[in-house]
Amino acid sequence: MIDRRSLLRGSAALAGMTMVGPRPLSAEPLGNPLALPPGFQMWAVQDELARDFDGTLMRMHALGYRRIEAAGWQDLAPEDFGARVRAAGLDPVSCHFSMRDLMEEYQPKLDQAQAVGVRHFVASSPSSRAAFDPALDWIRASAAAMTLADWRENALRMNEIGAAAKAMGMRFAYHNHPAEFLRYDGVLAFHELLRLTDPALVAFELDLGWVAAAGLDPAEVIDHHAERIELLHIKDIATAQRTPHTIADDLTTVHIGSGTIDWQAVLAAARRAPIASWFVEQEAPFTRPVIDQMGESLAFLREVI
Repeated sequence: MIDRRSLLRGSAALAGMTMVGPRPLSAEPLGNPLALPPGFQMWAVQDELARDFDGTLMRMHALGYRRIEAAGWQDLAPEDFGARVRAAGLDPVSCHFSMRDLMEEYQPKLDQAQAVGVRHFVASSPSSRAAFDPALDWIRASAAAMTLADWRENALRMNEIGAAAKAMGMRFAYHNHPAEFLRYDGVLAFHELLRLTDPALVAFELDLGWVAAAGLDPAEVIDHHAERIELLHIKDIATAQRTPHTIADDLTTVHIGSGTIDWQAVLAAARRAPIASWFVEQEAPFTRPVIDQMGESLAFLREVI
């Protein structure tokens, strides 16, 4: 049951937002997020990790990466996973689990994350009651399966998980795909998540590439909601198509700086958000070895710091 007062709380503040123009921020910049130790999402190099876990971590460290965000424990016990990541000179600061898994049972996942030593525990995708359409790719199938009721149910469960994570010394966050920036029964899903989640319990990890893939300017989204955004996925996309609240036809991601995102604008906006970590990510298929492209991404970011 969804509390009606929870549904109404904050609706007036969000009702007028269209996400097309930035809300000016009065606060002084908090700092340069790229001055934080560079991180990468392990999903980007999952195949390489499967072939050579320790060697891949050492190669990523040699490129200059210092933090990781896990996407599963690579068939290792959590304690072993954390120890081997640290042995490679990397800090396992964050991890991903899907809301579908967390809806079923979240406490064992929190226990695993605590054993690894992460500081952010992130839900990587929403949970829908409907099955995915096998004729669609994952991004579109996920968006099509979700309903407004699903988004509301997810949001309320996030508060519960966030409270449990906080009690264990971790910070819960939610990571977006394009679906969060679509409208369901006339309501923007991202706004509903913001409205129904408690800022003391739930932060957001903004995936900049997927924001752009939903037709929005990532810098403007940060401007609107800087106070809730604590993590960033640094991802670039090839397409210049920007139809607001519509998933782009081409979802190809590319190494940072070779796509269509305005990184100077994004980083200027991010300086006003309480960014704790950021992670470079690129999705398959890759035109060249992914570790080479991850190196090029970090080299570009160093140029624009």
